[in-house]
Amino acid sequence: MTSTAPNPLAAAAAGFDVVWQGALDAIRPGAGVAEQLENMNDEAILRLLDELGAVQHAVEVLAARVVGAIALRPSPTGRDGTLVRAAGYANPGVMVSERWRVARARGAAIAEVGAAITQPRGLLGELEECPFPAVAAAVEPTQDLDATTELTADPLSATAEDDPRGLSLLGTPRAPLSVDGAAVIVRELRNAGRICSRGELEAASVIAIEHAGHTPLQDVTRIAKLVRTRLDQDGREPRDELLRRAERCTIHELPTGMTLLRAELAPESAAFIRAGLDALITASIRKPRFIDPEQPSDTDAPDGSGHPMPATTLIPIDRRRAIALTETFRHLAGCSSAATELTPVTVIIRTDHDTLETGLGTTTIDGIDEPIGPGALRRLAADANLIPAVLRGPSQVLDLGTSTRLFSRAQKLALAERDGGCAWTGCTHPPSFTEAHHITWWSRGGPTNLDNGILLCPFHHHRIHDDHWTIRVQNGVPWFIPPSHIDRHQTPIRGGRIHLAA
Repeated sequence: MTSTAPNPLAAAAAGFDVVWQGALDAIRPGAGVAEQLENMNDEAILRLLDELGAVQHAVEVLAARVVGAIALRPSPTGRDGTLVRAAGYANPGVMVSERWRVARARGAAIAEVGAAITQPRGLLGELEECPFPAVAAAVEPTQDLDATTELTADPLSATAEDDPRGLSLLGTPRAPLSVDGAAVIVRELRNAGRICSRGELEAASVIAIEHAGHTPLQDVTRIAKLVRTRLDQDGREPRDELLRRAERCTIHELPTGMTLLRAELAPESAAFIRAGLDALITASIRKPRFIDPEQPSDTDAPDGSGHPMPATTLIPIDRRRAIALTETFRHLAGCSSAATELTPVTVIIRTDHDTLETGLGTTTIDGIDEPIGPGALRRLAADANLIPAVLRGPSQVLDLGTSTRLFSRAQKLALAERDGGCAWTGCTHPPSFTEAHHITWWSRGGPTNLDNGILLCPFHHHRIHDDHWTIRVQNGVPWFIPPSHIDRHQTPIRGGRIHLAA
């Protein structure tokens, strides 16, 4: 009797079935799926969602491997090249999109990961190493944390020497890399492959994967771009020029009567647009930009809880930007001195000391994932109200102790550099839509220091207070600890911005 390797999808499905059965109400399990879900308690249904995500991940990884195997198969007739072409598809991504009836981008991501993690065969039929072995290992499903597993007494007790990047979490397994995250990393590293050796690509993929653990997809994208930029031995200047030449702006009237305005902008151009629109929104609906959550105001909750309520109605951010864009051009149409009367724009740019001295290296712009080179930095410095955030260089004193209640502007900029906007995991609100919050309230002895400060958008600020989350800052990394009624293990969740090690 021969034994076969366990199927990850079958294992994930079996695990899901166990969790489903355990989540059913013992007294009233319910007759159908809808009724069973209705009778589950809050913790059970949230864990069920996590297990469903594990099943989906197993499905996508297996799909990537299946598509990778199909892509390598020759046409049965020998005339059409590959099995994919013989089946009538332009490429493997289109094949997935049409057979699964999903978006082309979704099919392309699965196919790209499949090509990266599949071992091709040589001329003699021998198996060769897959193009991205680290990615192949990282996407494999891992055993989830068992319900009986106990975390360490203090999961945030690791020191900077133990974990210099603040990326690991004691007592919790590293989550597998998602297929979407793997596709982003592979895509960016392939762009650098023409100028790098195989060894350099493998080392870069390991770095990207290490930083991408337990990280939302938008942060994985930023990390991948930074890693790819570091591989560019010629510096950022050639790519900056290519991006500027590719800039486009189109205006098209839709059948609905709306007009579609679409712009593809290089990072340095996008920096002005994004910062300008956010500045206009902030100036009109959020004054001051940073709010002391302990300061009484006319926006306090009517129940007397003291928690500040949102100062504005719930207008979507994209609609606010549309209004701000319209008002900008309406002002330009009727004002001869518009350039001096519009709301001042501040662009925050991050670089390191070596880049300033040598002109080699990369620079990032607040709110823009794509890095820029020293040339673009010089052009921005000539035009913008530029705030340099130079790392590893002299800086202002940022810890003020308990004698000062409000965070200073320098502290708020340092918090923005650390947290990248709202520090809650996955939140995309930029620093201009956040409040500087004392983790331990100033009125209760909390100092006005960076380790006691955090940036939160109004929504997540309310979640912290209303649901009784705990916040800890360890080695410059904010961690959110859920209450026991949300997670019985109270597993800390990493927040803030992930920085690549130098």
